[in-house]
Amino acid sequence: MTTNGDMHALEPPQRVSGMRVPEGWTLSGKPEGLSAAAADAWRQSGFLLGEELRRLEAGFDLEVRIAASGYTPRARTMGMAALASLWSRALLSASDAVALVRRGAYQSAAPLIRQAIEHVAAQAALHEEPDAFTHWAIEAYERNEEARAEEVGLGHFFGGEAIARDEALRPIYRAAGDLGRPNFGPTALFSAADAGRQRYPLVFADEAFHLGWAQLLLGWLVRIDASQLHLALHAPGHFPAAQELRDEAVAHVRACEALLAADDRCRLEEHTDAEGRRRHLIDNFRRRPGDAPKRILL
Repeated sequence: MTTNGDMHALEPPQRVSGMRVPEGWTLSGKPEGLSAAAADAWRQSGFLLGEELRRLEAGFDLEVRIAASGYTPRARTMGMAALASLWSRALLSASDAVALVRRGAYQSAAPLIRQAIEHVAAQAALHEEPDAFTHWAIEAYERNEEARAEEVGLGHFFGGEAIARDEALRPIYRAAGDLGRPNFGPTALFSAADAGRQRYPLVFADEAFHLGWAQLLLGWLVRIDASQLHLALHAPGHFPAAQELRDEAVAHVRACEALLAADDRCRLEEHTDAEGRRRHLIDNFRRRPGDAPKRILL
């Protein structure tokens, strides 16, 4: 067993022997076998939220093209591989969440959004704790005779402090966590979106289009994409993308910021009540474009 003191003087035994990266990225097509409600949600998402979907597809495409620059000889290190491995998981989680939002599976997308943020934040934390991956890699893939298994090891790592200090991602992370759990308020909003003081119109396994949910969740995913690109652009030693590609990414992030700044879009803010509790305030929440917007406090 290698001691912690020895680890700082050692390099991982692995080398980056290959990295397959897609040439580009497109959002997944319409799945077969959707229910009538889910098919309508897919149609309305494309019609009413086309700009969000175009931004996300363009952003994911930029992500994979920038990630590919990590395989240049001078950047091909295990440090790059650590970031790219987490980045890969963040991209897939975000892309899968987009597909769920488009088909009206809003409650299913929330945990994936939270997961994507965790993987983005872990990359930020690795910039400050690069030895964490090294410590894991040095001992990974040894043979464990007692279990008669290849011991990969958990390599526990969580960028909690990176999330806490990120003013853009922190409220999304907290809200996505609360939305994904069996809390009664979010459960009611997903299962009985039109409920009020007088009635509770339950819709079991609801997949109907809801503009507020779709706009809020896709906006969160646009924000995560912008944060991921920001991280990549600030790691030129690991991802030495050409200047033209970097300029394209900067222009994309600016377009994302302009999209998210629109006054009429559904958004969530942190709200501190009179008792000092941090709560979630959703603004411009409505099922259809012509509906009166609501403010929802969770």
